[in-house]
Amino acid sequence: MTSRTRGVVATAYLSLFMVSADNSIINTAVPRISASLGASTPAVQFAIDAYMLVFASSLIIAGSAVDRMGARRSYAVGVSLFTAASLLGAFAPSVPALVLSRAGMGIGAAFIVPSIFGLFATELTDSGRRRVLALWPAVVGLGVAIGPVLGGLLLTRFWYGSIFLINVPVGVIALIGAATLIERRDPAPTRARPDLAGAVLLLTGVAVFASAIIFAVDDRLPAWLRLGLGAVGLLALIGYTVHERRTDRPLFDLGYFRVRAFTGAVVAMSGLFFALFGTVFLAGQFTQYGLGWSPFQAGAGLLPLAVGLTVASLSCAAITARTGARVAVAIGLGLGAVGCALCAMAAADLRYPLLAAGLLCCGLGMGLSVGPALTLIVSSLRADDAGVGSSVNAMFQQICGAGGVAVMGLVFSAGYGARIDSVPGLPTAARSVTEGYDLLAHGSRRAMAHFADGVSSGLLAAWITGAVVAAVATITVLVILPATTPSASATPSSRKVNA
Repeated sequence: MTSRTRGVVATAYLSLFMVSADNSIINTAVPRISASLGASTPAVQFAIDAYMLVFASSLIIAGSAVDRMGARRSYAVGVSLFTAASLLGAFAPSVPALVLSRAGMGIGAAFIVPSIFGLFATELTDSGRRRVLALWPAVVGLGVAIGPVLGGLLLTRFWYGSIFLINVPVGVIALIGAATLIERRDPAPTRARPDLAGAVLLLTGVAVFASAIIFAVDDRLPAWLRLGLGAVGLLALIGYTVHERRTDRPLFDLGYFRVRAFTGAVVAMSGLFFALFGTVFLAGQFTQYGLGWSPFQAGAGLLPLAVGLTVASLSCAAITARTGARVAVAIGLGLGAVGCALCAMAAADLRYPLLAAGLLCCGLGMGLSVGPALTLIVSSLRADDAGVGSSVNAMFQQICGAGGVAVMGLVFSAGYGARIDSVPGLPTAARSVTEGYDLLAHGSRRAMAHFADGVSSGLLAAWITGAVVAAVATITVLVILPATTPSASATPSSRKVNA
């Protein structure tokens, strides 16, 4: 690998770290943003969700644009959008402006991720790509894990906008690296018109269905509205599938899902991100509600996850070379299931050492499985489909990550509420975790014990759910994934992809 190529990899991973950290860095700033903008917590929560929602719903469309524009140009567009939106968020005067900035960051991130895959596909050899992709989970995991720590540290000295402003110098460095290091390469010529109907159906379906997942546990919205969102999103996705099967130039060739390596790797990443994002969310509830830690301490409590990711990522290539991608991915998912089970055991009596062990296992599992899974995906795709194909995987990751937070959060809230309901004499408002913390956690010793018991019960049920999902994904992967890594030439494609 030449010095220029190493610079390209470093530039790409710097921007990936920035994108990953923004998934979690804002979580520590909710009280500060609420106070500064005079906004309710639900309004700020919507600003948090806007990033993930727009990111997920724009990925395939952005990936198709990457394949049309070329990786270099689309990478610069994505970083520029992300940086400009971060600057807007840092000085947002109102919640709508903050939501708009977060949505802009989501669009920028949707261009950055598939552009990185495109850069690696053109800049690296097969062996070099495998080594570089092995570092992907460490970069993503470090971003997600360090985000809350960095956010808490900035908030001890600066205003809430500092968590967005820090993206600006990072974005400028990435743009300079792109301009000086990445070679100009013209994309494959195409006269295909963009599949606008498919793009609209996909964007609507993913955005609305992801909204239904995110707001599934929000009792402030009527049940008919939440169910209606899910139905509309599902109908749009069905319409997209029917449209793509009939059009001559689809946005993404659904025939790729007939490739076992591609489908198995997407299933693996979906199950892993469901459990991981849910675990990161629950760990914050564990440390803040269960142990009474500050946001900065809660963020630091996630460091075992980062340690596991780093260790596994550094040894991933060697392990995969000995076991094969199929076994490595399955072992990683299995470690994720074990990690969730250890977290469930920790929830039984609110012990951090067991939680740390569970987070370490989850980090090891992610570090071991993401690299070979990404290699399987890239190896399953033709070179000119790398952008949109990798976007499918990233979209499923974001949606399943949101689903993990929503579903495991729902189980946590339901378990907590059921436990509180079983205790006579407690106020009805205490059935909400947030209200219960205000009413019970600072009350009598008996009230504090009831609150801790409720938190413990909810966390136990939620992490068992995560362990089951990861275990089912492990079994599914062992059945679906082939024993050997396929080549792109073996990929079926009966139609020209609109990319």
